[in-house]
Amino acid sequence: MIKLFLGNRAGVLLLIPLLIAIYYFLNRQTQYYVYDAYSNLGLWGNSVYISEELNAYLSVILVGINALFINWIYNKNEFLERNSYISSLLYVTLMSFYHSFYSLDGIIISHTALIAMLHQFFQLRQNEDGRRYVFNGAIFAGIAASFHPPFIFLFPLYLVMIYVARPLVFRETVLAIVGFGIPLLYGLLYLQYAEHEINLRILEQTNNYYKKQNDFLITSVLFTLLFVLGLISLQIKIKKSSSRLKKLIQMLWVMVFFGIIFGFYDFFKFGQVERFSFLVIPLSFYLSYSFGNKSYHFISLGLFYATFIYSLINFFF
Repeated sequence: MIKLFLGNRAGVLLLIPLLIAIYYFLNRQTQYYVYDAYSNLGLWGNSVYISEELNAYLSVILVGINALFINWIYNKNEFLERNSYISSLLYVTLMSFYHSFYSLDGIIISHTALIAMLHQFFQLRQNEDGRRYVFNGAIFAGIAASFHPPFIFLFPLYLVMIYVARPLVFRETVLAIVGFGIPLLYGLLYLQYAEHEINLRILEQTNNYYKKQNDFLITSVLFTLLFVLGLISLQIKIKKSSSRLKKLIQMLWVMVFFGIIFGFYDFFKFGQVERFSFLVIPLSFYLSYSFGNKSYHFISLGLFYATFIYSLINFFF
C-alpha cells in the first residue's frame, strides 16, 4: 500500500475515501468513538445540535478534504522531487485515533482553516509583495481561532511564520492583525447575540477514554520513531534543497511547536489528548520523508504498518 502512495499515480487518491469509509464503518459498528449530539464550535456555540447522521458525514467529509488539501499543498510546493500521495494517507491514519474524525467539532473545522492558512503563507516570496497572502492567511487563522478560541493566543506564532518567509514589513503586520481580527469580531458579535459561553473542554463524555489515552501513547511511540527517521532523511535533503523549501520546513516547525503546547495543555487541564491532533498537519509532511531513506526504509514500513493495523483492530478491543 505504501508503494502505491509513494508512486506518481494520482488515481491512488481514490483509496482515501475508501479508507475513510472503512474507519467510519468500523466505528459505526463498534461505537468506539461516541457521536456527540451537540458539537463544540467555539465562538459559534459550545453546544450546537447536529443530527447524528449529519454530524458523522460532515466530519468524515472534512477529513477527506483536509487529506487531499494537504497532499495538493505537498506536491505543489515540491516537498519531494516528484509527486507523491503519502501525506494524504498519513493524515487519515493519524486522525483516525481522534474523536474529531468521527464527530464534527471546532477542532476538525480548525484543521481545514489552518491548512488553508498554510497554503497562503507558503505563497510568500522573499522579494515579492506579500500583502495579499498575509491578509488571506491571517483570515484563515482567525477562522480557526473562532472555531477553537485558544488559538487567539497563538497570534504571535502566526507572525513568526510570516517573518520566516519574509522580512518584517509594517503594513503586512497591520494587515495580518486586521485579517486575524475580522472572523473573531463576527464570532464575538454572534457570541454576545446568542448569549452562550465558551467551553474549553472538547469532550464532555469520557466513554473508554482511558483506553483511548493508551491508544495515543502506543501510536505516539510508533510515530515518534517514524518522525526521527523522517528527520534523518530530511536533514540530508535540506542540504541539497532550495532556501524556499527550508523556509517552508521552518514554518511547519512553528506548527509543531503550538501543537505540542496545546496538546499538553489539553492533557494536564482536562485529561484529554484531542488537541494533539493539531500535530497531525505538520507530521503529514515530515513523516513522508521517513520512507525516502533506503537505509531505514524497511524499519519505516514496519512502523507504519504496525500503526495502520492497530488503527483498524483497536475498535474491537
